[in-house]
Amino acid sequence: MKTTFKPLGLVAAVAAASAGYAGIVNAQAVLADNSGLGDMAIVPYYTTQKGYSTGVSVINTSEATQVVKIRLRRAVDSMDALDFNVILSPNDVYTGYVQASGEQIRFYSNDNSCTAPAYNGADGQYFVMPNIYREGAEEGYIEVIGMASAAADQPISQKAIHSSGVPADCARVRDNFFPGADPADYGSNTSQTRKGVISSVLTNQLASAGSSTTVSNTYTDTPNVLKVSYFIKSDETGTEFGNDAVHIADFMEGASMTNQKFGLFDGDLQGFDYPDLNGGAVFSAVVEPIMGAGDRGAYEEVRDAIGGTEVINDWSRNTTEQFSVDTDWVVTTPGQYNMTNLFAYLASIAPGSETKCGPGVPGADNYDEDTGANCDFRDIPMTAIFSVYDREERGIVVDEGDLVVSPQPPGEITVDVLDQEVNVVQWGEFDVLGAEKTISVPVPAGAQAGWANLAVTQYAGTTQAICDFTGLAPNGQPTLAAPIPVACTATDTPVPLIGFVAWQRNFGENPDANYGRIVEHSYTVVSSGP
Repeated sequence: MKTTFKPLGLVAAVAAASAGYAGIVNAQAVLADNSGLGDMAIVPYYTTQKGYSTGVSVINTSEATQVVKIRLRRAVDSMDALDFNVILSPNDVYTGYVQASGEQIRFYSNDNSCTAPAYNGADGQYFVMPNIYREGAEEGYIEVIGMASAAADQPISQKAIHSSGVPADCARVRDNFFPGADPADYGSNTSQTRKGVISSVLTNQLASAGSSTTVSNTYTDTPNVLKVSYFIKSDETGTEFGNDAVHIADFMEGASMTNQKFGLFDGDLQGFDYPDLNGGAVFSAVVEPIMGAGDRGAYEEVRDAIGGTEVINDWSRNTTEQFSVDTDWVVTTPGQYNMTNLFAYLASIAPGSETKCGPGVPGADNYDEDTGANCDFRDIPMTAIFSVYDREERGIVVDEGDLVVSPQPPGEITVDVLDQEVNVVQWGEFDVLGAEKTISVPVPAGAQAGWANLAVTQYAGTTQAICDFTGLAPNGQPTLAAPIPVACTATDTPVPLIGFVAWQRNFGENPDANYGRIVEHSYTVVSSGP
């Protein structure tokens, strides 16, 4: 075994052995190289807390139309709080931002690119976050997944292309996101003429408004052509942070067109829940494999690509009469929803539900409805051990009753758990991101700044496993008594870790001088090899 220390942003997909996470990255889903382009990207953190908004920019750098899934996952357990599809014509850019509006969380955009569905804003272009997983979704992370690519001669491409800044016909583009087949029949009859999704690689749209005739579109996988960036901005303090997203190259081989009407609780495995961080739609990939459809199993590769055992970065809690310099760490472990019997987990968190979802033994469809065992195989809650230094190389001296010559090597401060998928560590006297829940870590006495190493250990109460659906519910509409079959396979891949430190310099009497910056974490990775 060997330990590799590499910064996140320097990993080259074509030279994994010499640039970052050496020995961990395999030949498929890998961190993108320094160009920062991929077919999938993850924004480590979004927030709508305390006047903050979080913006996202997605660039299609190719000459083909790209269909992209944008999904906001809440911090506590990464449930799908809001998702929609964007159809980017060649060289198109889509921008939008998520923000609180009264009791609602809204995703706004002034962009003209076609979306599916259409915006439901009554006084502007925005999506309202549904109530189903709204609780706790003021913070989270964002997945940006390339679903499919359409050539210029395809009808969807012709209707998505801009003229004077406006797409030709977004209504016809949206035709392609209805269920064009019954949930148990995707891909079985490719001659179906209903508008919508026929399979991951085939959709229909109406030939024109008012027509009953459909025309077909065929798709291939999205190449590594997406450029994703984000900003986090406070309207109260004027502070703004920004950075590139974490880009994954070669994430999914094949297309995964899915409908934006039905999902798992409808028994639809070609619905809006997919694609996700485990790959394409289950129906086309597993239930009835369709040639050219996106595969499942990508989460194992994602874990290999961004897995780590330690997080390293700076911290500051420098406060004077004139200004303060404070830092918050964000530590995100994306994709943990792929480590549960998802249908049972969703049932367990429904209001008033008595359904349980607990750890157990990985296997094939062996969920225990009475006890909830064999349902939850996540990395979280994780043990977190911080080793903290100041800038004079001094750490915290742990007094065990004996006199010592100081300074001594840093002691280990154990935080009980990192129990969310998005965790915020507050180092300074003042919070930076306004997170609802933060972890506070002691620092050396009198220290104002330094660096720290966070070692994480996966939850020891279960065997980690990746779960996925393997078929359809016996009666079409799934219930706990007749659920969608699930298989959970043990994994020894490391915890996926992404995130950053957010710095804020705050001049209390001169807020116009406030500014912020983001610095990505570095990681220690244990990998095989000499």
